[in-house]
Amino acid sequence: MELPLASLTESNEPLEITGSVPTEVVDDGVEERVGTRAWAALKAALVSAAENGEDGEAFAWKSPAAGEELQMEGTVTAVDAFFDDDGAVCRRLAITAIAYAREQAIAAKACQRDGGGWNVKPIGDGR
Repeated sequence: MELPLASLTESNEPLEITGSVPTEVVDDGVEERVGTRAWAALKAALVSAAENGEDGEAFAWKSPAAGEELQMEGTVTAVDAFFDDDGAVCRRLAITAIAYAREQAIAAKACQRDGGGWNVKPIGDGR
């Protein structure tokens, strides 16, 4: 059976990107500041900013409301890249989380782990 590629790509419907983050992210404090549902949503933006972001480039994220948790949204912005004391590639990130027009800013660093993935940790107080 042959199916022309154009029929798969042509659509008037908006593109919705879904899925899980294949890159492992080990958190050391961001989830407790934004909540479990928001953390699950912002991980994809965090990986995109850490792996592909140009300095100053922002990646949006959004988590739906569920149960007692509010809908949250925000951005992860790549700030700059550096090497830590062990020689690992790291990125400074600026994370925003917004719920009910209240914004929280979190400065964080993400350092690449041996074998792939990222260790993410807030830097400074940022609360």
